[in-house]
Amino acid sequence: MKVVRRLVPLLVLGVLVGAYLGYRWWLSHQPYVWSGTVEARVITVGSRAGGRVAEVHVREGELCKAGQAVLTLEPGDLPAQRLIAQAQVARAEAALTRLENGARPEEIAAAAARAEAAAAAAQETRTGARSEELGAARARLETAQAAADKAQLDADRVARLRAAGAVSAAEADGAALALRSALAQRDVLARNLDQLQNGARSEQKRQASARASEAAASARLVAGGARVEDLAAARAEVDAARGRLMQVEVMEKELVVTAPRDARVESLALRPGDLLAPGAPAATLLEDGQLYVRIYVPETLIGRVHPGQTVQVKVDSFARTFAGTIEHIASVGEYSPRNLQTADERANQVFATRIGLREGKDQLRAGMAASIQVPR
Repeated sequence: MKVVRRLVPLLVLGVLVGAYLGYRWWLSHQPYVWSGTVEARVITVGSRAGGRVAEVHVREGELCKAGQAVLTLEPGDLPAQRLIAQAQVARAEAALTRLENGARPEEIAAAAARAEAAAAAAQETRTGARSEELGAARARLETAQAAADKAQLDADRVARLRAAGAVSAAEADGAALALRSALAQRDVLARNLDQLQNGARSEQKRQASARASEAAASARLVAGGARVEDLAAARAEVDAARGRLMQVEVMEKELVVTAPRDARVESLALRPGDLLAPGAPAATLLEDGQLYVRIYVPETLIGRVHPGQTVQVKVDSFARTFAGTIEHIASVGEYSPRNLQTADERANQVFATRIGLREGKDQLRAGMAASIQVPR
């Protein structure tokens, strides 16, 4: 009996030691479990043009293909802006073509004729009157002198008759007026003859020469075509007009909001008639099949995970687990989120890790709480 009593404590101690060793063995073979959240890649679509909603093509929860229209906006005045921009492009291109082609042959010939006429006029001003013109002027002066002499004789005869009382005072006045008129006509013709003999003044000659030079320069300018600077400016106007047209065309394309990739419509509250501001979100899309789980691995256990490693993901909504692959481990540590760890664990540095889901893409939803199991 005494021997049995002595063995009981030893047996109890052995059982306790075995239980403790078994618990340590079991604990060492339990996988690491880290909590996380199911997330999805979100796409926010909208329009840079903005406007009034004309039609909504999808509903919340529907799957849409890449390029499929989500909603359409009313065009407003964009068609009118496009017509104006097209007209500006046509006008700028026509102006550039006119400069590149230069003046027409008829315009060059007209400019040359004007230059020749101006040169001839300048030469005429420098040469002076012709001998025929001088002869004609002298002949007209002699005729006027003869008329003046006759008027003088008539006036003298009438004056004598008036003194004798043979003619009236009116006749005497008429003869005197005829004499003054004849003398004035003679003087005018004498001045004209002097002007022809003296030729043009120096100021008139300089003016005629300047007009001839100006006409010749204009003819050379017309024949030479546009300057390089004018061509460059015209090409810039064409580019600017085409750019304005492209802006309008881009805005017209923005009237249809499309899905950039295959995605599920998460939220879409717009209806026909609603106003959408330029750049404002129109709908929120979740990329189809782009679900992943984000967990935070403690710094002391970061060596247990590596990119490409297969892990099991468990959520509360399903009894089964879903296979996932570690896609990325953050290269910079951070403090774990307050909603996932205890106060003590928040002091530990962790590394954000993204796990891509290979299964359950049609069953899992963004926002679900998930746990990740990694073997020790």
